[in-house]
Amino acid sequence: MTSRASAGVSAIRSVLLHLDATPASAARLALANSLAERHGARLTALFGVRPDLDRTAFAYSAGAALRAAEGAEGTPRQLEWARLRDLFAGSRSGNLWCEVVGDTVTHAFLAEAIYADLLILGQPVDAGTAGGAPPGFVESVILESGVPAIVLPPAHRLETIGSCVLLAWNGSAQAAGAMRAALPIMQRAEQVHVVSWAALPPAAPCSRLDVATWLERHGIASKVHLRPPSSGVADELASLAGQLGADLVVMGCYGHNRLRERVFGGVTRSTLARLPVPVLMAH
Repeated sequence: MTSRASAGVSAIRSVLLHLDATPASAARLALANSLAERHGARLTALFGVRPDLDRTAFAYSAGAALRAAEGAEGTPRQLEWARLRDLFAGSRSGNLWCEVVGDTVTHAFLAEAIYADLLILGQPVDAGTAGGAPPGFVESVILESGVPAIVLPPAHRLETIGSCVLLAWNGSAQAAGAMRAALPIMQRAEQVHVVSWAALPPAAPCSRLDVATWLERHGIASKVHLRPPSSGVADELASLAGQLGADLVVMGCYGHNRLRERVFGGVTRSTLARLPVPVLMAH
């Protein structure tokens, strides 16, 4: 059992949430509200979808864009937008709702992310998904923002995360960035597990400091799981998360933005596609 952090420890003060007109958005909003309240953070929700540009050239709000895209009020996407607005209206005082449409969704979110401590996103959806974000939105945000992001699977319905955390550790700068970003959450967790695909956990070359000792110095007790090197890390990570009952996986994100083509590393891509639990990623 890890020690619980005092109220002043949290470094999460500003949470930025992406919402769209897909059914998974309501669950993202509920989780974001809960997480922001737990950490004493302000929540900004940015609603942005990929509209039918032929019909929305003169639309100036997300609501207008959805009405134009569907041709009439009362359509499923318009109703989802209205439902989210109603749900958000009941959130804590000081939270902020924003709307943006079209190709500007990614740019606006990245500009807003500069002032956020944590992002909350949905898993990437197919380009043809009605009411979804623009193609490549999630990948662009993770690779370009420099801000840690929690990515939720579509079926996720829990309003809280971080009771049991699983940290995927390989001693890289990306993994270390994710670990530091998750520190406020891990300090409040009931269980923290570390998994490493190596004969011995990676350690600092001079001090020999390892990940378990580093976590202990921050008041976090952890259990280390060693696995032999494998080409199926994503599948094994998903399996271990299920066995442990983990409700959050923490891992570094591998990839780059090359000539506007967002490229995820194999493990990153596979993990996003296969993990049934939220993933906190940092690039």
